[in-house]
Amino acid sequence: MNDAISKLPPELQERLASIMAGQKSAPAAPQQEAAPPAPPEPPKPPSLMDHVIALRQEVAALRNEVNQSCQQTAASSQVIEAVGQAVAQLYGMFQPSAGEATQSQTYSQNFQTSVDDSDY
Repeated sequence: MNDAISKLPPELQERLASIMAGQKSAPAAPQQEAAPPAPPEPPKPPSLMDHVIALRQEVAALRNEVNQSCQQTAASSQVIEAVGQAVAQLYGMFQPSAGEATQSQTYSQNFQTSVDDSDY
């Protein structure tokens, strides 16, 4: 066996020598069975302060969602208002108003008369 050990690297030879020296000097003590690990402690129930903190976090998250919803609603209403005004302007361009009753033609009638039929 020493012949096989001599072929190993020096670090392993030293390690094996120290292991074998340790076994010779200390008598083999019978191994005692290891005691099974204690069962983990059950988790303690949350305290009142833990509940209060969790509720505050939920309230803050809900406030944030409400603020975002309000911002989206405001932006949507602004878009709807702008579209309504644009439609009203377009409608006004093609409909005669009360002050234009004396005029004979509307914008659309003027456009129709200005179209040159020679292209067709």
